[in-house]
Amino acid sequence: PRDRFEVILVDNASADGSAELVRTRFPWVKLLPLSTNTGFAEGNNIAARHARGSTLVLLNNDTIADPFWLEELLRERDESGATAVASKLVFAHDPTLVNSAGSFLLRDGRGADRGFRERDIGQYEEAVPVFAGCGAAIAVPAPPPGKPLLDPRYFVYYEDLDYFWRLQLAGGTVRYAPRSLVRHVHGAAAGDHSPLFHFYVERNRALTALRNGDAFLALWSAIGLAAKVGQAVFRAAAGRGRWRIARAVAAAAVSYLVLAPVVLCESHSTRRRIL
Repeated sequence: PRDRFEVILVDNASADGSAELVRTRFPWVKLLPLSTNTGFAEGNNIAARHARGSTLVLLNNDTIADPFWLEELLRERDESGATAVASKLVFAHDPTLVNSAGSFLLRDGRGADRGFRERDIGQYEEAVPVFAGCGAAIAVPAPPPGKPLLDPRYFVYYEDLDYFWRLQLAGGTVRYAPRSLVRHVHGAAAGDHSPLFHFYVERNRALTALRNGDAFLALWSAIGLAAKVGQAVFRAAAGRGRWRIARAVAAAAVSYLVLAPVVLCESHSTRRRIL
């Protein structure tokens, strides 16, 4: 029912008239226009600070939600008793292809979507526990007062895996809701091969392993980031015209070294204070 939810839209300094369109056509939406692009992580933190409910539902601007998406998402949470719930994502350009049926953690610290690019033939129609969910469409508990929902330093990418990993370490559970269906324009924010994508994915992946993993995984991820720098430089030097990517990966490694001491010091306390 409409009296049970509110819609909050954070406009991250768009320049295409989106804010004005929402203000005039959808006056029931609580619009929060920002003067600068704060990224996915801090944008959701700002929305969370203005939300009144005990449950926060994140929905990307590059999604098309099924009319029963929200009802089914919360139904699965209520019936399973899970702390957080993830929607089923399919590709917007081809809804017969799965984008994410929840996420799992690889042994090297990377996150991966269940069923990514698989033809949907009903193999992911069971509600099951998962390690994490794609932040494009999830339901999570509101954070404690004064605490951010997501780490704002991530800006974009891996902030959802970091959140769910900390949630699991704090004793929370995550569930996949197959009937909560959302079409997703995958990679709409930055593309899969842009310098921005490579910077944040490579840096944030290593930071997430450092914060939440054991010593071996943290070291392995740091070595992997250093290897990615060498690989990117080699490819650029080989004449493939990828110097912009190489610079982005190198900058990711430098940024990781700057943030690593702080993240390491925070790791033991933050994992226990997320709920």
